[in-house]
Amino acid sequence: MELWSPPHDAPHLFEWWRPLLLASQRARSRRLPWPIHLDEFRLSGRVLRSGRPDVWLYEHHANGGTLCIDSMGATYRFVATPGGKGVGQFRGCELRTAVYCAGLPEVVEPVWYERQRSAWGEDGPWRRPDDDRGRDGDSDRHELREVSGGAAPVVHRRHLTLIEGGG
Repeated sequence: MELWSPPHDAPHLFEWWRPLLLASQRARSRRLPWPIHLDEFRLSGRVLRSGRPDVWLYEHHANGGTLCIDSMGATYRFVATPGGKGVGQFRGCELRTAVYCAGLPEVVEPVWYERQRSAWGEDGPWRRPDDDRGRDGDSDRHELREVSGGAAPVVHRRHLTLIEGGG
């Protein structure tokens, strides 16, 4: 195994962040309660493995926990092998296991998904934006106040700039 680290004097390329993006999409589609926010990670490097997929390493800013992901978005956990010919090995694991091993449940606010029959249906909490149903003009704020117990929730905006190119 050989470790590659991103250069400090060059902008990051989109390809370097694609594995984390794929894992983030999988976390949402599988409704994991701990979201993977790209801007909360830093790219540590990539482990080059002969005959096997390279593994990208992303460290979480808050706790230093590492997500290990290959270029197709498959996740791994690192298993130390004291006394072995190498320092350890990467073993494939479920995304939930990788998120847990990285310690995200300790530092990431969980997201709970509500089950509803239809995204636009009368039985669900969501309504079409053009459907005000006779409510006051600020219906979204009204619903937020009801759900949050009177206070509007704090909205955190995230920003990440990725540059295409390179391979």
